[in-house]
Amino acid sequence: MSRTDVEKLLSELNEGRILTQQTFEGLDVEVYLDDRDASTFADEWMQSFERWAQATAVAEEEVLRACREQAFKQTLALTGEPELAGYVSDDLGLIGAALLHDMVNDIFVNKLLESYRQGRLPLG
Repeated sequence: MSRTDVEKLLSELNEGRILTQQTFEGLDVEVYLDDRDASTFADEWMQSFERWAQATAVAEEEVLRACREQAFKQTLALTGEPELAGYVSDDLGLIGAALLHDMVNDIFVNKLLESYRQGRLPLG
C-alpha cells in the first residue's frame, strides 16, 4: 500500500494545486454531469470503483476521508454546486483508494488523476 501517495494527493488538495478556479471556468455543470452519467466514462468509473474502493476499508482510512472532504469543500466553495462537489469528491476518493493499492496499472484511474493534476475535470 502506498499511503505516502495518498498523503501527497491530500497535500496537493490542501495547497490548492488540484482544484482551482480555472478547473471550473466556463463549465456548464448540468451538461458536464449529464455527459459523465451517459458516457462510457460512467461504466469505467464504476468498474474502477468496484476494483479499488470496495477493496479498501474506506471508513478506516482517515486520509481517504480527508481527501474526499477537502475535494467536496473546495469544489463547493469554487462553484456553489453541491452535486458537482459530490462527483469530484467521489473521484478523489476513488483515486485515493487506488493509490493505497499501488494502482500503477489502472489506466482509467491514472487518467482521472492526470486530468485533475492538469486542472481539468475528467470526462471520457
